[in-house]
Amino acid sequence: MKSARCLRTVVIVGSLTVSIPLSLAGTASADPITEALANTPCSYAQVTAALNEQAPALAGQLSHRPDMQANLQQFLAMPVDQRQQQLAQQQAVNPQLQAILAAQIGPQVMQVANTCMNY
Repeated sequence: MKSARCLRTVVIVGSLTVSIPLSLAGTASADPITEALANTPCSYAQVTAALNEQAPALAGQLSHRPDMQANLQQFLAMPVDQRQQQLAQQQAVNPQLQAILAAQIGPQVMQVANTCMNY
């Protein structure tokens, strides 16, 4: 249940992809995870394909949540500046949760965001 809540937060802000609101020190555009999420050129189909291959547990959780799927689609459809703004807002709301998410699923989210264009 805890991982589902983490995934929901990541997907709402941006997923995965994968997902994915992750905070490190600094502004939303300063850390590599947030940069990858905000700047990914990938479509929803590419992100979910990358998730299925690289992070099957996260992909499984996403597949059971139409609301998270819609949030991820909406996030990926935004221009980069709006993605960055949304990520910054989410980080400001609960920086401690963001740090936990970064530690738990950050590497998977970053990998998906950086490789999804290959799908």
